[in-house]
This record gives sequence, structure tokens and C-alpha cells, in this order.
Amino acid sequence: MNLFLAAAIIAAQLAATPIQQKFVEGETLDYNLTWLKVTGGTARMTIQPHGDDSFRITSVARSSPSFSRFFKVRDEIETTVARADFSTTRYVKRLDEEGDKIEEVTVIEDGVATRTRKKVKKVKVPRPVFDPISVIYLLRQRDLSPGRVHDFDLIADGKLYTVHAKVIRREKVQTPAGTFDCVRVEPQMISGGVERQERLFLWYTDDERKMPVRIRTEVKFGAVTATLRGFSAGVTSLDPPVQVEAKK
Repeated sequence: MNLFLAAAIIAAQLAATPIQQKFVEGETLDYNLTWLKVTGGTARMTIQPHGDDSFRITSVARSSPSFSRFFKVRDEIETTVARADFSTTRYVKRLDEEGDKIEEVTVIEDGVATRTRKKVKKVKVPRPVFDPISVIYLLRQRDLSPGRVHDFDLIADGKLYTVHAKVIRREKVQTPAGTFDCVRVEPQMISGGVERQERLFLWYTDDERKMPVRIRTEVKFGAVTATLRGFSAGVTSLDPPVQVEAKK
């Protein structure tokens, strides 16, 4: 590493906001998952440095032993983003839902997102561009005062979306990790003038941490909610802890 690059990295670290410093140190967030109002699994989200110029973000969700008797799930998502502008450079999705497996890899380079699933699809994208996981962390770096709206571009499922994320209001949220004063954020995703049916709602702590304590996705068959159960500095494992179930 030359002296100029080393000096640039040190300067960036010194100028980092408290949130960005958390990303540099690494962070682990653990959640309980609820499907159709039934607690059925756990999830873990992590962020940590990946080399000198990137962050690696992961999200792993799996069903509990009892829920797996009816519907077994293990979903893994990994994204790599640039430290400089948080733009996504690589996004990998591996889904295993009751034996139905999907693997999708998107690589973004020179203004083109190349998605490989069963077929290869290329989409022109601007920079910066984000993905469904990195956007959760991106918003932590924004002003989340009620009434604020943040616009950005997002790539998902081989499509480019325009996202309008509106900070709705302050709310108090109870979780297994504690009760938090939060702000509620509702991103709206639009592609080709059509709004995506799947809706996302985010609750962040109303403090400098801006920690996501609740994440809810509403789809045709109901809602999936992730509620914070614990958090810690650093990353020791990407897998969520096994849910301990009460003996009957």
C-alpha cells in the first residue's frame, strides 16, 4: 500500500460518522422472524469491512425446528458495497425454501448489472446503485427526521427501481431486546412507472445508532416481520442462533 492510499484511508476513518464507524468495527443484529403472526424462525444481519475499500453485508434467515416440520427455510443474502459511496458491486442470493432452491448472482461493473440465474440478464445502472439489503444500511446514514424523503436507485431481481423512502413518524417499538423510540420509514419502489406490490416498512432507533429494530415485508400471502432480539459489536458468525423452543 502506498503512502497516499494509506493517508486517504486514515483520513476517511477519522472523518467517519458514528454509524460509519460501527460498520468499520463490525456489527451483528439478531432477529425473531414472524410469518402470518406465527414466530417461526430467526435471522442475523451483519456488516464488516471487506478489504480496504468495501463492506460485506450478510443476511441469513432460517426456520425454527418446529416450523421446519411444515415448511423448512434457509435464505442467505450477501452483498458487497463500496466504502466510498456505498454503491453495490456484488449481490448474491441463495434461497432454500422447502427444497425449492434458487441461486442468483448480480455483479455490477462499468455501469452494467449482470444478473445470472437460469439465464443471464444485463441492465444498465447508474452509480451509486443499491440493493434490497444494502439499502437498510444506507438509510442509517441519512437524516431520518419525520417528513424527510430520500430518493435513490435500487437493483433487484434484474430490474432497476427508483425508490422514494419517506420518514413517516416517530413511534415506540417493543422488542425482546428492549423498548425503543423509533422512526418509521416506508420505501416505495417504482419500475417503469409501476409500483412494486411487495411493500417494505422499517423502524430505526431515533438516536445516532439508527439501528433497525423492526423490518416488515408485506406480500400477497401476508406479512413477514423481523423483530430485534439482540445486537453486538463485531462479527463472529453469519448464522443466526438456533431458536430455543419451550418443552411441552
